[in-house]
Formats: sequence, structure tokens, C-alpha cells
Amino acid sequence: MAIRGSSILIPAMLFFMVFELQYEAIHSYTSVHYMVGDEDGWDPVISMQGWAQGKHFHAGDVLEFKYDDAFDVSIVDKAGYDDCFVSDTSIQFSDGDDNITLAFGANYFISSLPTNICAGGMKMAINATAPPPSV
Repeated sequence: MAIRGSSILIPAMLFFMVFELQYEAIHSYTSVHYMVGDEDGWDPVISMQGWAQGKHFHAGDVLEFKYDDAFDVSIVDKAGYDDCFVSDTSIQFSDGDDNITLAFGANYFISSLPTNICAGGMKMAINATAPPPSV
């Protein structure tokens, strides 16, 4: 009987140890703050998609969009990104200094002002992965 009880106890202990390690890894991640476009900001003078390349974005990271009043930032779905349109479900920002926290998975951003600026490249798609395990 003692052997049977300990055979259940060991897997249960291992389960809780792994659970605790995963919980700590997820909740100990410190988000990274990115200034979109670096010193140029959210501006058509640079390739927004080019700026994002090579960076490793995680859910919870913050993108700071700085821009002048000629532009805006909209969070859109894939169709809105592909076709450069803002729908009823889009979230629009126009303050000129907006901090947006990345959600897990695909995140799509466009500028809807002025008309056709998005089609000219003022848009960005970012895939935010799960936070890395802590060291």
C-alpha cells in the first residue's frame, strides 16, 4: 500500500513543479518598449515593415507610435492590413504619441491618414510570440 501511494505522489509533485516553473516563466517576463521607426517615428520616410524585421516581439511588449497630426495609427485585422481600410472593429489612435501593447499572435497597424499613405507602405504587421522563459 505504501508503494501505491508514493507512486501517485511523485507524478503529482512533478506536475506541480513543472506548473510552477511555467507560471514563473510567463509572469516574470519584463516587456520591452519599442519606439516605432526609432528616431524617425511612425513616418513614411522609412519602411515600417523594414523597421520591424529582425526584432523579436512578444505578447505584452509595447510599441510607441510617435507621429505628427498628418497621420494616425489604426489597429486593423488582416483584411484591413491587406486592403488598407479601417472597419468598425478597428481601433484608431490620433494623439501623436500612442503606446500600444502587443497581443499574442498577429498584430496589424496602418495609417489611414492621409488617404493612400497605407498603400504607399505606411503599415506594419507584427507576430507577437509568447514571452520567453526567464533565466
